[in-house]
Amino acid sequence: MTHTPAIPRPGLAEHLRDKGAAMRDAARRRPESSDWEEEVGAVCVADDATGVRKVRVGDWSFIGDGGPDIGGFGLGPSSPELFCAVVSTCLTHTVLCVAALADVPLDRVEVRVNARNNDARFFGVPTEAPAVPYDLTAEVELSGPAAPQELADLLATADARCPMLRLVRSEHSVTVRLAAGD
Repeated sequence: MTHTPAIPRPGLAEHLRDKGAAMRDAARRRPESSDWEEEVGAVCVADDATGVRKVRVGDWSFIGDGGPDIGGFGLGPSSPELFCAVVSTCLTHTVLCVAALADVPLDRVEVRVNARNNDARFFGVPTEAPAVPYDLTAEVELSGPAAPQELADLLATADARCPMLRLVRSEHSVTVRLAAGD
């Protein structure tokens, strides 16, 4: 019987080299701020007996739901859980972008985001807790051959640049309006 060695598969460090090259190329091709303007969006529909929230973002679909205490079935993550997911994916991606541009090889990035949440107001229960998810904590694990100080600097840069963290830390207006009927 012959032994066939495993074929090594590229890892995150190889992806970061390609990502850095792609980002540098894009910056050369799109040198003006206006070249980067885009509108992003999502649509959420609840229209059946489950009340499940069907979310559509571009070509992707997923659902959100709550637990039984709020009339849901636990068929998907709650909005505060989705919020934590958005922050964790954005911070992860920002770490990858910063690492790619700084040529810092990484083997693994793991970002765990937790927040406290208190829905008492929805039930008419008095509370002093904030009306939004609060006490956010992002625990970031970076693995790779870089020196500990280089990883700490990388994380500090990503923390400062992460768009979703910047949004959470600042105030922005949001317009909510009733859609025009047909």
